[in-house]
Amino acid sequence: MRRKAKGDLKMAIRIKNQKYYRTEDLVDILPLKLPSIQNYIRKGKIHAVKIGLFWYISEANLNLFLQGKYSKKNEEAGK
Repeated sequence: MRRKAKGDLKMAIRIKNQKYYRTEDLVDILPLKLPSIQNYIRKGKIHAVKIGLFWYISEANLNLFLQGKYSKKNEEAGK
C-alpha cells in the first residue's frame, strides 16, 4: 500500500454532519500502526462500521477511544 504524501491527506468524510475516518487515516492521527488499529477494532476497543470496501471510525467513537471510555460493554448497554 502506498503511503500518503503530506499534501495527499484526505482524512475525514462527512455523513449526516458526522466526521468518519478510514482505518488508514488513523495511522496518521494516532501513534499506532495499521495492524494495531485493526486489532483494536476486532477486539471492540474501537467501534468501526464497514461502508463498501472500507472500515470507518466516527469522530465520536475515536474520541471515546482516546478517552479510554469505549468498550464492547458500552455498545451492548446501548442496545
